[in-house]
Amino acid sequence: MTTQFTSPGIAPGTLIVLIGPSGSGKSTFAQQHFQSTQIVSSDACRAMVADDEADQAATTAAFAVLHSIVEQRLRAGRLTVVDATNVQAKARRPLLEVASRYHRPCMAVLFELPPEVCKERNRGRQDRVVEDFVVDRQCAQAPNSAEALIHEGFDPVIVLHSAEEADTFGSPPRSSPTMWHDKAGSFDVIGDLHGCCDELLSLLKVMGYRVENLDALIPRITAPEGRTAVFVGDFTDRGPDNVRTLLVVMAMVHSGAALAVAGNHDDKLLRALRGSPVKISNGLDRTLQELSTAGEEMQALVRDFLDGLPSHLILNGGGLVVAHAGLPQDLHGSDSPRARDVALFGTQTGQRDVFGLKILADWARTYKGDAVVVWGHLPIADAAWVGNTIDIDTGCVHGGSLTALRYPERELVSVPAARVYSAPIKPL
Repeated sequence: MTTQFTSPGIAPGTLIVLIGPSGSGKSTFAQQHFQSTQIVSSDACRAMVADDEADQAATTAAFAVLHSIVEQRLRAGRLTVVDATNVQAKARRPLLEVASRYHRPCMAVLFELPPEVCKERNRGRQDRVVEDFVVDRQCAQAPNSAEALIHEGFDPVIVLHSAEEADTFGSPPRSSPTMWHDKAGSFDVIGDLHGCCDELLSLLKVMGYRVENLDALIPRITAPEGRTAVFVGDFTDRGPDNVRTLLVVMAMVHSGAALAVAGNHDDKLLRALRGSPVKISNGLDRTLQELSTAGEEMQALVRDFLDGLPSHLILNGGGLVVAHAGLPQDLHGSDSPRARDVALFGTQTGQRDVFGLKILADWARTYKGDAVVVWGHLPIADAAWVGNTIDIDTGCVHGGSLTALRYPERELVSVPAARVYSAPIKPL
């Protein structure tokens, strides 16, 4: 009896690429955890075109069939598992490309079993025997780390180190955070905070949130009946009170008073907390210093919180979309790496303005969707509607104001910054 893999960590339409030498257990794994109709096997494709799954002369034609099937399934948004060795980057590249073309997430499952185990399994196969030297060659060609696959564009990457891990595998160790929320109601979408905690508390009080124990490190905040705060990301850097801002946001999210999406500054902070090399700039040094003073437990809490943030939220039955840098309509609901990049960073044009800042594609000017898209990322003097979209980053950390959009009322509420905490590179 097989157990179908229905983990909530796998988004609909995901392409799952199995990677490993012959005999590593890929086919067994696929059959244990997925429906037979979801599996596209290179051996089965060889049999389709040559009546013999061992006919290596049919490999080119077999992979043409495999890629065609994968494309049709991804176009239709169906979860698809590619069962082939996929040990070479040139074999994985077209799979990543087709997933990107249809804005589908692309997961890698890397089988890192010892070569001797793979050889022994091959010797016991009834269908066909793969020579030992072939297994050795495939092991040598296989990617040597999850990081290499992440660099190629896979997200997430699951590594299985033993036959037992593969046999008992039940769900990814890290679930991809979902961007979908069935939550209906009224929302208060709050712009980029950048460590401006006092202004955040003032704005919440103006909007009717109960803010108690104001002198405590973490005030107790209760949302008005039927309303939920939504943060557009960029909680830290440049401002005066980064740790306290994080504590307030995390407490509100954990209590259910708020939801949040990741911003580009949050992504960079997460990478720094994981020990990845990042450029310490744009106020990150101050945030890291505050977190260092707060201690390792606080750093772990922040790391776990940021790691669980979605790229964007779709709320109120699809009527409201919140993404840090905005999101074109064709990426709404997508959990692909491209959708996450666009939601957090925008789409670069390759050009810079007279201040040396990167110029991003003006997606809002061409947006024709019915959903209201609320975003931040680019500080402006005053929030204004562009079609059905609105940028609510009104540059609080630069001496502007902190702004919230009340939905569905489409009412803007702002409080002025207490002072200029960080001079902007160009005027708001």
